Amino acid sequence: MSRFLLTLTVLLLFVLEGTVIQFVSPSAWGLSWMTVPRFALVGTLLVSMFLGRREGLYYGLAIGLLHDVLYGQVVGLYMMTMMVASYFAGLIVVLFQRGFAMVFITCGLILFGHEWLLYSVHRLFATSPIDVRWMLNWQIIPTTVLNILFGLLIYLPMKRLCTAVIARREIPLE
Repeated sequence: MSRFLLTLTVLLLFVLEGTVIQFVSPSAWGLSWMTVPRFALVGTLLVSMFLGRREGLYYGLAIGLLHDVLYGQVVGLYMMTMMVASYFAGLIVVLFQRGFAMVFITCGLILFGHEWLLYSVHRLFATSPIDVRWMLNWQIIPTTVLNILFGLLIYLPMKRLCTAVIARREIPLE
């Protein structure tokens, strides 16, 4: 039941980032920032940090494929980037101690790396590439800050769900 709730939570985050949150973005209010909510990725990163890199890889694969099929122009781009981001989040936590600050430093670096990788791939194949400085100042950094702040909001609920999954995993079957 706890794994079902965890999966349902990540799917709910995916639905929220594509529907409701689009109406409260800074560009909808007339500001020049372009923030892209990556709430499902933040949830996947937290799952990866608490449950391990293999679990995060699976969640990143599923959410990335779902994102590619529903919103993407190229199937496989978000699947690959979310899968790699989730795997590295789990790997970094294995190498370092899992504390509150380390989780958010890792989350911030990986979110920035994810946005940079997406920009790089789009720039590689785009006919009219966007300037790097503009992209950093007006989209990548605001997107990273927004998603880190969202990660602060869901840190404790995701930690509790992941702890419940670990506790369920340790119950011996009779």
